[in-house]
Amino acid sequence: MRYLVLSDIHSNIEALQASVRKAKDAGYDQALCCGDLVGYGPSPAEVIDVLDELKTTSIRGNHDRVVSGLDDPVHFNAAARKAVEWTRESLAPAYLQRLADLKVGPVQVNEAARLVHGSARDEDEYVVTQNDAVVNLALTSPSITFFGHTHEPGVFTRNVRWQPSYDADGSARLHVPGDRILVNPGSVGQPRDGDSRSSFLIWDSDHSLLEFYRAEYPLQTTQARMRDAQLPHFLITRLALGR
Repeated sequence: MRYLVLSDIHSNIEALQASVRKAKDAGYDQALCCGDLVGYGPSPAEVIDVLDELKTTSIRGNHDRVVSGLDDPVHFNAAARKAVEWTRESLAPAYLQRLADLKVGPVQVNEAARLVHGSARDEDEYVVTQNDAVVNLALTSPSITFFGHTHEPGVFTRNVRWQPSYDADGSARLHVPGDRILVNPGSVGQPRDGDSRSSFLIWDSDHSLLEFYRAEYPLQTTQARMRDAQLPHFLITRLALGR
């Protein structure tokens, strides 16, 4: 079974479409998403529709929770709060309800893997350091926990952090270590590892293989749509920086 694992799309339809095209070329059977379908970007409804068309198993992210009205953006910076307000105003009630109805992680994929947004303890928790990972790995039972929230692709084991080094075709591969691991596919729509390309992965469960991918997308088109929506300049410029 080949699972397409997405996260942190953040209303970037151009990045999502480019990722799906590349994933289809690589081949996959089922799509998964670790949350944050919306926020920051200009195309929230389009992103939700595409994920529905793909029959994606999606869980809730912190932006999804806040945009849906289940929470207030009290811990968001000013730019993120303005994006939340714009997204709430842009989405029809049916879309807001779809966000509110998203399951909260952890959600089991199969006996070997599960989905969370931030961590198994809290969808708002950032797993950034090796110590963060060790604490969370102690709470895991499946072999693999897919997580997002940090927008940085990579794998944590109990002892090391592995970050993908991409080949010319924008791919990197890692055979799944035997121990329990945390795996972040990176962000589709708002990468923050210094690479502006969309980030996602495919997990080949039959061959115990993680395939990380980067996909070029028409970033300037997304930026133009953000300007048209009068979204914060900071959110527009950071797309090109991958930060």
